[in-house]
Amino acid sequence: MPAKFKIQISNPCQDKWGNMQPDTMGKFCNSCQKAVTDFTQFSDKDLQDWFNKKQGNSCGRFNPDQLDRLIQGKSNYTLNKFKPGLAAASLLTFLSFPKLSKGEMIKPSTVQTEKKLTDFDNKIQDKELSDSLRILKGKITDKDKQALPAVSIRILGEKYGCSTNANGEFSLTYTVQKKNDSKKMELSFIGYETKNVKFKSTDAYLNITLNEDTTALMGDVVIIRTPFWKRMHYKMRNHLRDINPFYKKLN
Repeated sequence: MPAKFKIQISNPCQDKWGNMQPDTMGKFCNSCQKAVTDFTQFSDKDLQDWFNKKQGNSCGRFNPDQLDRLIQGKSNYTLNKFKPGLAAASLLTFLSFPKLSKGEMIKPSTVQTEKKLTDFDNKIQDKELSDSLRILKGKITDKDKQALPAVSIRILGEKYGCSTNANGEFSLTYTVQKKNDSKKMELSFIGYETKNVKFKSTDAYLNITLNEDTTALMGDVVIIRTPFWKRMHYKMRNHLRDINPFYKKLN
């Protein structure tokens, strides 16, 4: 199992995330000429896998709760643990099958069904459904009026959603129960604050502005790993304390 480690940013970057150029894994900073990886959506397991593969220096963007704490992703159960049980179960299943004897091929019987008439009630329901459909269009930009592509849009409490195109434009199709029905949609985009926007069924076009998320930190990543001998020392010390009847734990 990979060792635990901590992530620190010794010298935070002061450049704005929104002003950087889009890159494969995040953005590219023109000031320091480095690719900045966006780790804000990474789990502990993702961070562990990433930094175990990439041992060199890197520049990243993190949420405050991802820094200065032990990172240790939970390992998933592997199939090797269950191989003996699977083999025994497979053998038992095989032995429990009855022996097959020569059988006759049975020709399936055919059944003639009556021709169904057109169901006009369903056509009426389809018409009612089409009458309840609405389309909301709009454009999402930042505070500098720059278009934001790939913004995730979803209506809260419903299954309807979409995303913006390269020009920051979107077209959202949804259903309504009444003419003046109002709904709320959630807008989320990496590097920007999640925003809830309320709209009515009578709205046809919206211009929405997203604000940059200022809580995230950027800068050169410093990985702090505890040496193996020190980890073993701590484990032995804690174990001896647990079995020592004269040691009193502080509350």
